[in-house]
Parts: sequence; C-alpha cells; structure tokens
Amino acid sequence: MAYGIEVKNLSGYTQIDGLDRNLQIVATGTTANFGQTPVFSTPLPLGVDNSVVVFIAPNSTTGSGQGNTIPIWGYVDYAANTFVIGRSLAFTFYTGSFNYVVCVSNQVEPTSGYGLNTYTGNGDLAFSSAYKQMKGVTHETYDLGGVINTFQFDETSPSWEVGTLPQDYYVMINALGRTGRVVLGSSSWAYRCSFATWGWEVPNFGTVNRIVGGTGVAAPTFQGVVANLESDDTRTQVIARSI
Repeated sequence: MAYGIEVKNLSGYTQIDGLDRNLQIVATGTTANFGQTPVFSTPLPLGVDNSVVVFIAPNSTTGSGQGNTIPIWGYVDYAANTFVIGRSLAFTFYTGSFNYVVCVSNQVEPTSGYGLNTYTGNGDLAFSSAYKQMKGVTHETYDLGGVINTFQFDETSPSWEVGTLPQDYYVMINALGRTGRVVLGSSSWAYRCSFATWGWEVPNFGTVNRIVGGTGVAAPTFQGVVANLESDDTRTQVIARSI
C-alpha cells in the first residue's frame, strides 16, 4: 500500500491493511466425527454471503497411521450453504472431528463507540478492533500439477510459535478442492485435489511437527474410462490461528 496503516507479523504476513478488508469471525464450532465415507458436510451459518472463508483444524493431538498425519481436501458448497471435508485414498483414516472458524469480509459498522477502525479507499470498513479476527500466520502459493507436496510450514519456521502443535494451526478450506483427474487403471479413475496435511513428529522417521500443502488423490474411485487432466493453476493457502 502507498499510504495508510499496515501491520505485519514476523513472517511478513499482513495482519491489518487499510486497503484490504479483514476477516471477521462469525461462527466457530466442531464438526461431527469423520466416518468411513469419502466426504462429509457441515452447515454454515444462515445468511453468510460469498465472502465466506472457512478455516479448519483437526480436533486431535496426533495423526493417523505410520506417518502420523491427517491429510484432507475440501471446498465450500455455496449453493448448499455447507463446507465439505474429504479424505485421501490412503490406507489409514482419521475418524475424529475438526474444529472450524467461519469468517466473512463484509463487516458491519461496529456500534461500540471506541476502538480502532480502518477503512478502504471507498469507505468500506477494513478492520475493527471491535471484532474478533483470525490471526494470519503465513501464506503459501503453490502449483496444482502432479507434484505431491509443494510447501511445508513447520516448527523450524520463524512464525511457528514455541510450544504450539499442528492442531493449533488452521488451514483455509477455500484453497482446497478438486483440481483434475488421474487414471488409476484400465477402467478406474479418481479426482486429484488440493490437499492440506497436518503432520506430527515421528523421531524415528526424522519428521517434525508440520503443515504440508500440495496435491493428492482423493477418495472414492470411479469406474469408467477418462483421460488424465492436470491443472496448470495455482492456489494460495493461508495458515492461521484463532486467538
């Protein structure tokens, strides 16, 4: 920005920018447990508009399987007013729940009469200390091609707070979703999706606490003959905390 107020954190993530609208928290909660189905949905609050952004984190202190991870993909279903979480084709499944935070950028003018407000150039409310906001930690832009893992945010990163664990960090479900198709055999295929994976340290494997982003293959599989389809697009994932 050329003028106004701008506040950044240690990793360079902008927390307040007088030219951009911040994300006001309008709802928090915990989903149902993830059964053995490929996907499940959770209702959004009534009345949210298309500025809605959903952050999720596993309600768990550990991952699943030998890799000690929880990989998921998902999307916001605007027509059904829900958000959807899906699983990968991995052999081990997380069957717990997820904590979620629902945000919108179209904030209503506060009526408290005190605090700090910033406005965009056209007079829209950009930030208000009267509202609880998501705390952005870092953001990563990555390709959606066939590469499996494209970025990693972990406990060696400057903005990973000392004493926190993977489940303390939320990913933006809006950055996930289906991105292509992959042929699995002569008559079966599956969707390739933008994934986020929470991983807990496994000293014997030399892995650390982390959040990994990239692409992967989602459950379920489908019967039929299709052509491989790879996206050449990019996504930007935002990792945040609810404080």
